Amino acid sequence: MYNGPIKKMHLEITNRCNAACPACPRTGDFKGKLAGHMAMSGWHDLTLSDIKEIHKEVPTLKEVNLCGNFGDPAAAPDFFKIVNYFADNNIRVIISTNGGPRTPKAWASIARPGVKAQFHIDGDEDTNHIYRVGTKWNKIMANAQAYLDAGGSANWTLIPFKHNEHTIDKCEELANTMGFSQFKVKKTYRVGNNDSTSQPIELPTNKKYINEYVHKNINRDINCKARNEDEIYISADGDVAPCCWTGSNLWQEKYKNPKSPKSPSVENNYFVDFDNNFRTNKLSNIIDSYIDKTDQYEVAWECKAFAVCNKSCGTSKWLDRYQDRS
Repeated sequence: MYNGPIKKMHLEITNRCNAACPACPRTGDFKGKLAGHMAMSGWHDLTLSDIKEIHKEVPTLKEVNLCGNFGDPAAAPDFFKIVNYFADNNIRVIISTNGGPRTPKAWASIARPGVKAQFHIDGDEDTNHIYRVGTKWNKIMANAQAYLDAGGSANWTLIPFKHNEHTIDKCEELANTMGFSQFKVKKTYRVGNNDSTSQPIELPTNKKYINEYVHKNINRDINCKARNEDEIYISADGDVAPCCWTGSNLWQEKYKNPKSPKSPSVENNYFVDFDNNFRTNKLSNIIDSYIDKTDQYEVAWECKAFAVCNKSCGTSKWLDRYQDRS
């Protein structure tokens, strides 16, 4: 299903996280504020040895996105070794983090050319913790500032809610003062509440900050991001999927309570097999298997068969996910 050799990888190097964000699929009612599939899965990490094996199988790799469906990459045991390995091999690294894990000194150590950090900070010192439950403002600021002071390149990305939209201009000013290269407001569709926070998570009152997917669930033509960018996803347990969105569905199906009814495979597996794991099957063969399914994917896209593809890669104005700050 790709246009050429794999150039990008979305790597979830851990399912560990220091936070319990209410709308995150890892958060739930089990011990440690975990969702059922997280309680069933246990902890998983990609090691530096795993990364070297992955790179060996995909020598065309130019960029990696260390971002999690369920974990914060900075919480991975080999996080810094992995970042430095890619940087040493001239592979661009993008890191998505809440900024809470690790120490300022450690963050400063990866302020290198070719490394870009995206700090997801949702408000100021009085509001960030409402959605980023369990994070500590002073620790986030210390980590981010140390990374920036060491010459690191970083964006501040903020998800607006009713409880924090009044802080946006203040946060943008702080981001500029600290030395962030860009301040981004990501239009929200995340709402709801659970036991991880006592305050409801509500949409912002200003509609320019709202992702209109919240209000519209219509079929759209599919313009597959993974295909366009020749990017594949590998989860913390080693499973390989065409993208992070199909990978998330695969994980939650794989680790669901065995007493729960199985969901129809066509709706949940998206032509993704449970045995597509690079630790037990050759990664290049797995990639080839997805290329061999190109015709099947194209038919599914044409028929609007996959909800996750429609939601995530449907060609519609709502895909402009960031509010214009110019």
